[in-house]
Amino acid sequence: MEKQVEIIQSTPIRQLTCCCCGQSARGRQWYNRDKGYGLCSKCAEWIGKRESATEMYSNYGMPGFHYNVPA
Repeated sequence: MEKQVEIIQSTPIRQLTCCCCGQSARGRQWYNRDKGYGLCSKCAEWIGKRESATEMYSNYGMPGFHYNVPA
């Protein structure tokens, strides 16, 4: 468990490009996304109303870590 926490803490927050709208997205790279792309908060809210939590995780990662990262 401690190694998982270290990995999470050492993963940098980056400015990504939203894979949905093309705007700036603050977050961490998700393995299931092209390099440099993530999900912006606006699109996360919009898509989250249409997809299940499982689909959101599969496509975009964990909220608060990969997208919707607090400032």
